This record gives sequence, structure tokens and C-alpha cells, in this order.
Amino acid sequence: MRYAALLLFAFALAAAGCNREGAIPAATPVAAASASTRTTLGDATLQTSTIALTDLNPATATRYGIDRSQAGVLLLVTVRDAAGNAIAPGDLQLTGTASVLPDPLAPLQLRAVSTDGMTDYLGIVPARAPASVQFRLTAVRGGARADIATTAELSPR
Repeated sequence: MRYAALLLFAFALAAAGCNREGAIPAATPVAAASASTRTTLGDATLQTSTIALTDLNPATATRYGIDRSQAGVLLLVTVRDAAGNAIAPGDLQLTGTASVLPDPLAPLQLRAVSTDGMTDYLGIVPARAPASVQFRLTAVRGGARADIATTAELSPR
């Protein structure tokens, strides 16, 4: 329940364009067709969300070195415990691929970002609207494995 409340709060901050300097990169769906995914891997819960780069909060984009003027989609993967609290990623190995359809999948560079004891992973795919962006992730932790797939719809403004 606490995880859901934390996620809703993060979505509200992103939608409101909050300029809180210490905020972790919050994400909102790029469009209604975009989906967040959630999977459990041992004692860790991984949540994926997508957001158009142009929709990022300016302070968050600056803090993490993301150029909001570029066309593309950000994939955010959060690592928390079942209650939504910080959890060390430990031996988590996270690999991914992405593509702007109909292009084939290509490796996705994921960058770990730690803030206030919470670790998130960011991946950016350049894309111009209209576009469908496909993400596939493989997470391995403590001998357990999870495959995650999600898409984002980048709509013209």
C-alpha cells in the first residue's frame, strides 16, 4: 500500500512540474497507451515507467544530465522493497534492449542513479513523435530472473 501511495505521489510531482531539487526522477506515462510494469525479484520490486523527455521536470532533467530539448523517451526502473521502501540493489544485474518500431531491438544503456538510499535505473531512447517505443529488460538478482516488456507511445503535441 505504501508503495502505491509513493508511486502516486511521484506521478503527481511529475505532472505538476515540481521543481523540488532533491526529487528523484519521477515519471508519468507518455500517453494513455503506455503501461507501467511491476515485477518481484526475490525481496526486490522493480517498477518501470516511461516519460517523454520533453515532459521531464526541468530540475530533475538538469540534476541527471538529461537534455529535455531532445526528442525521445525515458525509461525509469525503480528498485524498492514490497512496501516501497529503499532497498539496496545488491547483486542486481539489469540489461535491456529497446527499439522505435519497426526498427529491430538494440542494446539499451541503463544508468544507475542513487538518491536518498534509493536506486533507480534510467535508459533513454531517441524518438520523434509519433512513435511506438518497445523496451525489453532482463533482471537477475539472487539467482532469480525476471523478463520485463513494456511500450511507450510518443504522441505529437
